[in-house]
Amino acid sequence: MNPTTSTTSVSTTACHQDHQHWQYIIRQQEEEIRQLRSLLLEVMEQYNCRSLRHDAVDYYRDLNHLQTKLNRLHRDMICEGADCPADIQQLECTNTRFGLSATIERHTTALVNEFSRIKDGCLQFLSGMMSLNLL
Repeated sequence: MNPTTSTTSVSTTACHQDHQHWQYIIRQQEEEIRQLRSLLLEVMEQYNCRSLRHDAVDYYRDLNHLQTKLNRLHRDMICEGADCPADIQQLECTNTRFGLSATIERHTTALVNEFSRIKDGCLQFLSGMMSLNLL
């Protein structure tokens, strides 16, 4: 086996593993966002208190914006399946030196950090409601 081919094969394998890792992270974030939005919808449906609804709406809106960013990242960089543009599927790991792996990691890390910030505030809000026996 040609040493260059072996290196490329290992790099491509590593790239595919990274790709799967980031797909998993994004799916996990999407599931948590769905769960939080569901809880927030319950709050918005049950309570007419302006301050409670206002906070719930703000967190819900922030989660929607984050979901939009995740959808864009998923579509543009981590696309899979029949809905993906063919060029993304072909480029994901063909040239790892210029591949998307580092870009995916940077964008995903930024979104995970943004989600953590939103989630922390949202959970604090929901915890406060639970401590007041409102949930």
